[in-house]
Order: sequence, then C-alpha cells, then structure tokens
Amino acid sequence: EKEKSLLKHENFFKIVCALVSKLEEKFGICIVYDMHSYNWKRWNREVPTWNLGTTNVDQKRFKNDIESWRATLEKTPFPKGIKSTSKVNDTFLGNGYFLKYISQHFNNTLVLATEISKVYCDELKYIMYPEVIEAVETYLKTELKKHAEAFYTSHKL
Repeated sequence: EKEKSLLKHENFFKIVCALVSKLEEKFGICIVYDMHSYNWKRWNREVPTWNLGTTNVDQKRFKNDIESWRATLEKTPFPKGIKSTSKVNDTFLGNGYFLKYISQHFNNTLVLATEISKVYCDELKYIMYPEVIEAVETYLKTELKKHAEAFYTSHKL
C-alpha cells in the first residue's frame, strides 16, 4: 500500500514536471494557482476570506503579480453579506510541498498558494452553500484567465 502511494506521488510529479517544462518552453513563463481552503472557525481572531502564501516564491520578481492577485481576490462578489478580504502570509505562508517543489525546479514559474476560508459551507454541520460556491466559481472563471493573461504579457521574453 505504501509503495503504491509513493509510486502515485512520483508519477504525479513527473506529470507536473512535464507540464510545467512544456509551458515554460512554449511561453517562457508559467503561473500555477495552487488552490486550497481552510476552516476560519478554528482561528481565535478575524482572518481574511482569502490568503496568499508567498514565503517560498520570488517575492521581489513577482511582487506586482502577487499584489494584483490579492487585489482581485479582495473584489470577489460574495452573496449572503459575506465580506471579501485578502491578505498575504496571514493564515498560511505558502510552505506546501507542491509550491516548494515547483519553485525549486523551475526558475520561470510562479506558484500562487491561494487559500479561501470555508465561507462556502458550514464544515461542522456538513452544509454547503451553493450560491456562495457558484459565486466563487463564476468569479474565478473570468479572473483567473485575466490574471494569467496579464502575467504572461508582463513577463513574456
């Protein structure tokens, strides 16, 4: 069982390497949005709706891209009176293996570890809020594309 799991892990990263290599080869630059969620109720303070973890990316080189993504997320039009806030390195710092692996192996790829607080559900009661999920999905469908296009335009070689 352990061997099978390790093989899946190894194969996953072979695919990631192949994809990112091809994208860097074709475009000279690549951006990866590493999306996660976290339970805001576990914190004993007010936390942002969105958090970007950037401690393991080139913050100097990609400063404008990080800030534009943070600003975009802060404009998410949530229903139900949910306030959209967005911070960098507040609840999480971007220490995930996926981000570190790509950042260490590729010089022209930015990985944006993007965390959304679980405002789209009540995790303790197992209740989903479809209108919130739909609002996030609709917004990200357009904004991810816009941000990626702006990233490419500003960094193309």
